[in-house]
Amino acid sequence: MSQMSLPHAWWDVYSALRRAAEADPLITLVERAHVAEVGQDSSSAWARTDSGETWTADVLLGADGYRSVVRRHVDTERPHAAYAGYVVWLGQSELPSAHRGHVGGPDFFSHENEMLAVYPLIDSSEEVTRFGWGWFDPTRNDLFHRIGAVEDGRVVRTPRVSEVPEGVYREMADRAGGAWHEPWRDAVVRAFREREVIATPIAEYLPRRVVAGRVALLGDAAHAQTPMTGAGFEEAVSDATALAEMLPGAASPVTVLERYELSRLADMRRRVSGGQAFSRSFSGV
Repeated sequence: MSQMSLPHAWWDVYSALRRAAEADPLITLVERAHVAEVGQDSSSAWARTDSGETWTADVLLGADGYRSVVRRHVDTERPHAAYAGYVVWLGQSELPSAHRGHVGGPDFFSHENEMLAVYPLIDSSEEVTRFGWGWFDPTRNDLFHRIGAVEDGRVVRTPRVSEVPEGVYREMADRAGGAWHEPWRDAVVRAFREREVIATPIAEYLPRRVVAGRVALLGDAAHAQTPMTGAGFEEAVSDATALAEMLPGAASPVTVLERYELSRLADMRRRVSGGQAFSRSFSGV
Protein backbone atom coordinates (compact mmCIF):
# COMPACT_ATOMS: atom_id res chain seq x y z
CA MET A 1 0.00 0.00 0.00
CA SER A 2 1.30 3.47 -0.84
CA GLN A 3 1.84 5.61 2.22
CA MET A 4 0.14 8.46 0.36
CA SER A 5 -3.12 6.52 0.70
CA LEU A 6 -2.91 6.79 4.50
CA PRO A 7 -4.19 9.83 6.39
CA HIS A 8 -1.93 12.56 7.72
CA ALA A 9 -2.22 13.85 11.27
CA TRP A 10 -4.61 16.78 11.43
CA TRP A 11 -1.91 19.11 12.75
CA ASP A 12 0.21 18.44 9.65
CA VAL A 13 -2.79 19.16 7.39
CA TYR A 14 -3.64 22.33 9.30
CA SER A 15 -0.02 23.52 9.24
CA ALA A 16 0.23 23.05 5.47
CA LEU A 17 -3.03 24.93 4.88
CA ARG A 18 -1.96 27.67 7.28
CA ARG A 19 1.35 28.16 5.48
CA ALA A 20 -0.46 28.37 2.13
CA ALA A 21 -2.86 30.99 3.48
CA GLU A 22 -0.04 33.05 4.97
CA ALA A 23 1.82 32.99 1.66
CA ASP A 24 -1.17 34.24 -0.37
CA PRO A 25 -1.16 38.07 -0.64
CA LEU A 26 -4.93 38.07 -1.20
CA ILE A 27 -5.65 36.39 2.15
CA THR A 28 -5.71 38.25 5.47
CA LEU A 29 -5.82 36.10 8.60
CA VAL A 30 -7.49 37.61 11.65
CA GLU A 31 -6.80 35.89 14.96
CA ARG A 32 -9.13 35.49 17.96
CA ALA A 33 -12.11 37.28 16.43
CA HIS A 34 -15.44 35.85 17.53
CA VAL A 35 -18.14 36.47 14.92
CA ALA A 36 -21.41 37.06 16.75
CA GLU A 37 -23.69 38.12 13.89
CA VAL A 38 -23.88 38.15 10.11
CA GLY A 39 -26.25 39.85 7.70
CA GLN A 40 -26.72 41.30 4.24
CA ASP A 41 -28.48 43.94 2.20
CA SER A 42 -29.03 44.45 -1.52
CA SER A 43 -25.39 45.24 -2.25
CA SER A 44 -23.20 43.45 0.30
CA ALA A 45 -22.89 40.94 3.15
CA TRP A 46 -21.25 41.57 6.50
CA ALA A 47 -19.91 39.86 9.61
CA ARG A 48 -19.69 41.55 13.02
CA THR A 49 -17.64 40.41 16.00
CA ASP A 50 -18.72 40.54 19.61
CA SER A 51 -16.37 43.53 20.02
CA GLY A 52 -18.22 45.45 17.28
CA GLU A 53 -15.68 45.13 14.47
CA THR A 54 -17.36 44.64 11.08
CA TRP A 55 -16.17 43.24 7.75
CA THR A 56 -18.13 43.82 4.53
CA ALA A 57 -17.84 42.00 1.19
CA ASP A 58 -19.78 40.99 -1.91
CA VAL A 59 -20.42 37.52 -0.43
CA LEU A 60 -19.96 35.88 2.95
CA LEU A 61 -18.98 32.20 3.20
CA GLY A 62 -19.55 30.46 6.51
CA ALA A 63 -17.09 27.63 7.15
CA ASP A 64 -17.54 27.95 10.90
CA GLY A 65 -18.18 24.36 11.91
CA TYR A 66 -21.08 22.39 13.33
CA ARG A 67 -22.02 25.22 15.76
CA SER A 68 -22.15 27.67 12.86
CA VAL A 69 -23.21 31.26 13.53
CA VAL A 70 -23.68 31.82 9.80
CA ARG A 71 -26.17 28.93 9.60
CA ARG A 72 -28.54 30.91 11.83
CA HIS A 73 -28.82 33.47 9.03
CA VAL A 74 -29.07 30.95 6.19
CA ASP A 75 -31.78 28.76 7.75
CA THR A 76 -33.38 30.53 10.69
CA GLU A 77 -35.87 27.70 11.30
CA ARG A 78 -33.18 25.00 11.58
CA PRO A 79 -30.04 26.67 12.92
CA HIS A 80 -28.64 23.84 15.05
CA ALA A 81 -26.97 20.50 14.37
CA ALA A 82 -28.45 17.54 16.27
CA TYR A 83 -26.66 15.26 18.73
CA ALA A 84 -26.17 11.85 17.10
CA GLY A 85 -26.51 9.94 20.37
CA TYR A 86 -22.90 8.97 21.03
CA VAL A 87 -19.42 10.32 21.62
CA VAL A 88 -16.10 9.41 20.06
CA TRP A 89 -13.09 9.28 22.37
CA LEU A 90 -10.24 10.50 20.18
CA GLY A 91 -6.53 9.91 20.65
CA GLN A 92 -3.20 9.60 18.90
CA SER A 93 -0.64 7.06 20.07
CA GLU A 94 2.77 5.70 19.18
CA LEU A 95 2.65 2.65 16.93
CA PRO A 96 4.70 -0.17 18.53
CA SER A 97 7.99 -0.47 16.64
CA ALA A 98 7.43 -4.18 15.96
CA HIS A 99 4.32 -3.31 13.95
CA ARG A 100 5.68 -0.39 11.94
CA GLY A 101 5.66 -1.24 8.28
CA HIS A 102 3.13 -4.02 8.86
CA VAL A 103 -0.12 -2.08 9.09
CA GLY A 104 -2.60 -1.32 6.37
CA GLY A 105 -5.21 1.36 6.09
CA PRO A 106 -7.99 2.27 8.51
CA ASP A 107 -9.63 -0.63 10.32
CA PHE A 108 -12.65 -1.12 12.61
CA PHE A 109 -13.24 -3.42 15.56
CA SER A 110 -16.46 -4.09 17.46
CA HIS A 111 -17.03 -5.08 21.07
CA GLU A 112 -20.55 -5.40 22.43
CA ASN A 113 -22.24 -2.12 21.41
CA GLU A 114 -19.06 -0.10 20.89
CA MET A 115 -16.55 0.29 18.07
CA LEU A 116 -12.87 1.18 17.74
CA ALA A 117 -11.61 2.83 14.53
CA VAL A 118 -7.84 2.92 14.01
CA TYR A 119 -5.91 4.67 11.25
CA PRO A 120 -2.11 4.75 10.86
CA LEU A 121 -0.83 8.31 10.36
CA ILE A 122 1.91 9.63 8.09
CA ASP A 123 4.13 12.20 9.77
CA SER A 124 5.86 15.15 8.10
CA SER A 125 8.81 12.93 7.09
CA GLU A 126 6.45 10.43 5.39
CA GLU A 127 7.03 7.81 8.09
CA VAL A 128 4.30 5.87 9.87
CA THR A 129 5.17 5.89 13.56
CA ARG A 130 1.82 6.88 15.08
CA PHE A 131 -1.81 5.98 14.72
CA GLY A 132 -5.00 7.85 15.38
CA TRP A 133 -7.99 6.14 16.93
CA GLY A 134 -11.59 6.81 17.79
CA TRP A 135 -13.66 4.82 20.27
CA PHE A 136 -17.36 5.15 19.36
CA ASP A 137 -19.29 5.03 22.61
CA PRO A 138 -23.11 5.35 23.01
CA THR A 139 -23.10 4.53 26.74
CA ARG A 140 -22.12 7.89 28.25
CA ASN A 141 -24.99 10.15 27.22
CA ASP A 142 -26.01 10.92 30.81
CA LEU A 143 -22.48 12.10 31.61
CA PHE A 144 -22.29 14.54 28.71
CA HIS A 145 -25.73 15.93 29.46
CA ARG A 146 -24.74 16.35 33.10
CA ILE A 147 -21.57 18.34 32.35
CA GLY A 148 -23.39 20.52 29.83
CA ALA A 149 -21.70 19.34 26.64
CA VAL A 150 -25.06 18.20 25.24
CA GLU A 151 -28.32 20.10 25.81
CA ASP A 152 -31.78 19.89 24.28
CA GLY A 153 -30.75 17.36 21.65
CA ARG A 154 -27.76 19.32 20.34
CA VAL A 155 -24.04 19.46 20.99
CA VAL A 156 -23.12 22.62 22.86
CA ARG A 157 -19.36 22.06 23.03
CA THR A 158 -16.56 19.54 23.28
CA PRO A 159 -15.84 19.14 27.00
CA ARG A 160 -12.44 19.89 28.47
CA VAL A 161 -10.41 16.93 29.68
CA SER A 162 -10.73 18.21 33.26
CA GLU A 163 -14.54 18.05 33.09
CA VAL A 164 -14.60 14.28 32.67
CA PRO A 165 -14.33 12.58 36.10
CA GLU A 166 -11.12 10.71 36.83
CA GLY A 167 -13.13 7.58 37.53
CA VAL A 168 -14.47 7.59 33.96
CA TYR A 169 -10.93 7.55 32.56
CA ARG A 170 -10.00 4.67 34.86
CA GLU A 171 -13.09 2.73 33.85
CA MET A 172 -12.43 3.31 30.15
CA ALA A 173 -8.83 2.15 30.56
CA ASP A 174 -10.03 -1.06 32.25
CA ARG A 175 -12.63 -1.63 29.53
CA ALA A 176 -10.04 -1.07 26.80
CA GLY A 177 -7.88 -3.78 28.29
CA GLY A 178 -10.64 -6.31 27.85
CA ALA A 179 -12.21 -5.06 24.64
CA TRP A 180 -9.40 -4.43 22.17
CA HIS A 181 -6.38 -6.30 20.91
CA GLU A 182 -2.78 -5.52 20.07
CA PRO A 183 -1.14 -3.60 18.53
CA TRP A 184 -3.77 -1.07 19.62
CA ARG A 185 -4.84 -2.13 23.12
CA ASP A 186 -1.91 -1.02 25.29
CA ALA A 187 -1.70 2.35 23.59
CA VAL A 188 -5.40 3.03 24.11
CA VAL A 189 -5.18 1.91 27.75
CA ARG A 190 -2.20 4.21 28.32
CA ALA A 191 -3.95 7.18 26.71
CA PHE A 192 -6.91 6.87 29.08
CA ARG A 193 -4.69 6.42 32.12
CA GLU A 194 -2.74 9.54 31.17
CA ARG A 195 -5.93 11.44 30.17
CA GLU A 196 -4.59 12.08 26.68
CA VAL A 197 -8.02 11.61 25.14
CA ILE A 198 -10.63 14.06 23.83
CA ALA A 199 -14.29 13.13 24.21
CA THR A 200 -16.15 14.47 21.18
CA PRO A 201 -19.97 14.38 21.14
CA ILE A 202 -20.99 13.80 17.51
CA ALA A 203 -23.24 16.32 15.79
CA GLU A 204 -25.10 15.86 12.50
CA TYR A 205 -26.80 18.41 10.28
CA LEU A 206 -28.89 17.49 7.23
CA PRO A 207 -29.25 20.71 5.22
CA ARG A 208 -32.38 21.91 3.49
CA ARG A 209 -30.55 24.90 2.08
CA VAL A 210 -26.98 26.23 2.22
CA VAL A 211 -27.45 29.63 0.56
CA ALA A 212 -29.44 32.73 1.40
CA GLY A 213 -28.79 35.57 -1.01
CA ARG A 214 -25.15 36.64 -0.59
CA VAL A 215 -24.44 34.23 2.28
CA ALA A 216 -23.46 30.56 1.86
CA LEU A 217 -22.34 27.64 4.03
CA LEU A 218 -19.65 25.04 3.44
CA GLY A 219 -17.98 22.25 5.36
CA ASP A 220 -19.45 21.19 8.70
CA ALA A 221 -21.50 24.39 8.84
CA ALA A 222 -23.39 23.11 5.80
CA HIS A 223 -23.39 19.35 6.39
CA ALA A 224 -22.03 18.09 9.71
CA GLN A 225 -21.74 14.31 9.51
CA THR A 226 -20.52 11.42 11.61
CA PRO A 227 -16.79 10.66 11.19
CA MET A 228 -17.90 7.15 10.27
CA THR A 229 -18.56 8.47 6.74
CA GLY A 230 -14.84 9.17 6.43
CA ALA A 231 -15.71 12.05 4.13
CA GLY A 232 -16.12 15.22 6.19
CA PHE A 233 -12.85 16.82 5.09
CA GLU A 234 -13.26 15.56 1.54
CA GLU A 235 -16.74 17.07 1.29
CA ALA A 236 -15.53 20.40 2.66
CA VAL A 237 -12.80 20.49 0.01
CA SER A 238 -15.42 19.70 -2.64
CA ASP A 239 -17.51 22.64 -1.40
CA ALA A 240 -14.53 24.99 -1.55
CA THR A 241 -13.50 23.73 -4.99
CA ALA A 242 -16.98 24.26 -6.40
CA LEU A 243 -17.07 27.82 -5.08
CA ALA A 244 -13.56 28.58 -6.28
CA GLU A 245 -14.45 27.46 -9.79
CA MET A 246 -17.71 29.44 -9.90
CA LEU A 247 -16.82 32.78 -8.31
CA PRO A 248 -14.02 34.26 -10.47
CA GLY A 249 -15.37 36.62 -13.11
CA ALA A 250 -18.97 36.04 -12.14
CA ALA A 251 -21.37 38.80 -13.12
CA SER A 252 -23.64 38.21 -10.12
CA PRO A 253 -22.44 36.78 -6.76
CA VAL A 254 -26.00 35.83 -5.88
CA THR A 255 -26.39 33.78 -9.06
CA VAL A 256 -23.08 32.01 -8.38
CA LEU A 257 -24.17 31.00 -4.89
CA GLU A 258 -27.47 29.72 -6.24
CA ARG A 259 -25.51 27.57 -8.71
CA TYR A 260 -23.28 26.36 -5.87
CA GLU A 261 -26.28 25.21 -3.86
CA LEU A 262 -27.77 23.50 -6.89
CA SER A 263 -24.54 21.64 -7.61
CA ARG A 264 -23.68 20.58 -4.07
CA LEU A 265 -26.84 20.21 -1.98
CA ALA A 266 -27.91 16.76 -3.17
CA ASP A 267 -24.47 15.26 -2.44
CA MET A 268 -24.33 16.97 0.97
CA ARG A 269 -27.67 15.43 1.89
CA ARG A 270 -26.68 12.01 0.58
CA ARG A 271 -23.51 11.92 2.70
CA VAL A 272 -25.21 13.10 5.88
CA SER A 273 -28.18 10.75 5.40
CA GLY A 274 -25.86 7.79 4.98
CA GLY A 275 -24.10 8.69 8.21
CA GLN A 276 -27.40 9.15 10.03
CA ALA A 277 -28.40 5.60 9.12
CA PHE A 278 -25.29 4.35 10.89
CA SER A 279 -25.82 6.67 13.86
CA ARG A 280 -29.39 5.58 14.44
CA SER A 281 -28.45 1.92 14.27
CA PHE A 282 -25.39 2.39 16.48
CA SER A 283 -26.94 4.60 19.16
CA GLY A 284 -30.33 2.87 19.18
CA VAL A 285 -32.14 6.20 18.63
